[in-house]
Amino acid sequence: MTSLKLGEAITRKLGNSGINTVFGLPGGGSSSDLLCYMGDLDMEFVLTQNETTAAIMASVYGEVTGKPGVCLSDLGPGALSMSTGIAYALLDRAPLISLSDRYGHDSVDYALRQKVSHIEAFKPLTKLASSLSVSNWSSMLNRGYTVSMTPKRGPVHFDVPNDIINKDVDEDTGSFCRDAYRLTADEASLKAAAALIKKAKFPVAIVGLSINTGNGEQYEHLKAFIEQFGIPTFKTAKAKGSLSDYHELSLGVFMGGRLETSIMDKCDLIVGIGLDPVELLPKKWRYTQPVVYISNDSNDQEMYRAVVEAVGDIGNTLHSIREYMTDCSNQWKLDEVASYRNLVRVTLETSGLALTADKVIMISQEELPKDVLMTADVGASKLLVIELWESMNPQSFFISNGLATMGFGLPAAMALQHVYPNKVVASLTGDGGFMMRLPEIATAVQNKWPVISIIFSDRRLSLMDVKQVKKGYSKPFGTEFVAPDYVKFAESLGANGWSAETEDELRLAIRQALASTNGMPSIIEAKIDPSTYHEQFEAIREL
Repeated sequence: MTSLKLGEAITRKLGNSGINTVFGLPGGGSSSDLLCYMGDLDMEFVLTQNETTAAIMASVYGEVTGKPGVCLSDLGPGALSMSTGIAYALLDRAPLISLSDRYGHDSVDYALRQKVSHIEAFKPLTKLASSLSVSNWSSMLNRGYTVSMTPKRGPVHFDVPNDIINKDVDEDTGSFCRDAYRLTADEASLKAAAALIKKAKFPVAIVGLSINTGNGEQYEHLKAFIEQFGIPTFKTAKAKGSLSDYHELSLGVFMGGRLETSIMDKCDLIVGIGLDPVELLPKKWRYTQPVVYISNDSNDQEMYRAVVEAVGDIGNTLHSIREYMTDCSNQWKLDEVASYRNLVRVTLETSGLALTADKVIMISQEELPKDVLMTADVGASKLLVIELWESMNPQSFFISNGLATMGFGLPAAMALQHVYPNKVVASLTGDGGFMMRLPEIATAVQNKWPVISIIFSDRRLSLMDVKQVKKGYSKPFGTEFVAPDYVKFAESLGANGWSAETEDELRLAIRQALASTNGMPSIIEAKIDPSTYHEQFEAIREL
């Protein structure tokens, strides 16, 4: 077997595995060498302004490509700065490989400056944390791929010691990709699940993020299953679009809150399809109906107890259950589903002339194309976006719902625009979350990503305002912040910028952003009245 330098071997192995982009902020050690090898071998590298951004972008890249995303950092503070993005990959189930510099073997036990044990720091945040060596580098990357891609998907981390990056290693650069595990649920579980669904008079399906694990066929199997038996269907935030929000059996998003009460009180069987408890509210499961659990891994976290667990490839499982059922006892009527969806909209819509968050969402929905890829941030606007935004296609809506981290919207949108350069990509984000990633507009400009950021601008952490008042305090405190003139900021970087105070101004801004031909990102500030948030949140769920 011929030999290569380790840096070249790693780069070739990534490329041979179909990974064409690495995201990061390098240091002066092994990451710097890796960049040079990437340049020589035509591997794309996206330089970000912050390591958290790199890890989030790589995670989203992994979610949509079906291969682990890869991010890269310096040692010490650089590696630690990836933590939020790595935690996103862990709790939002995204396949990710993170690489960081490490002192060489002669220095690692002696050096004190910038010395942090990445492996110990990342153990709670990853499925695997280790170091590469001259002898094990290829087998460890193979292991990392398998661990990252095995349900529940998530992050792995490897230190790359500085003193081995240019050492000769065996040319074991073959793809580490392997056929995805497609387990088959056992026959007894399939028959038991079919019997319960057939018997139920008012079954309700709740589809969760694990539906997004597969080769795409699972979405067609889901649609066929739902349509054949006429089952009204909720989706969690990360499963929006798995069954189109425009489908006549779609109930919209499931939060486990007040809004769903009329449906859940009538329901006599819950069919959890890919329902990962990481998306549920952090409180005791309050539903007493029996649960049929259908997913690609076991219900080992037991936030809810299932009477039947059909564990295997979700698409295959749904297909098999259909074969065991010739009919059902379902008594739901389509007008009940439509009535519920109308209730949600009427409850959350506001009247009057003021520009409110719900109006921003509705106008964005009307003006942006139906197949837009939408990202959302976390904060006051999140609850309204996930309730009111309608996604037509699978994997067309992206949010951090497991970690629920602010500052997600812009990095996610940039990753999507990189993977899908010919699609319209937009983000609905609060100004608090946007301010956390404000410098990344420069990254979008540098890469000519025409992402459209629509900002709910009130210069407050409005969710904290609502929570402080809810707790009985006389007035909010410590939640105001200064924000820039977004139009001037955008123009200073060569981006496009608009500010809107009315519905008509917002419509015009979105149309102009869509019509722009300069390939630059667009910032649209929507100056909203946040006074309606409290009543809207109370309607959705307990705060």
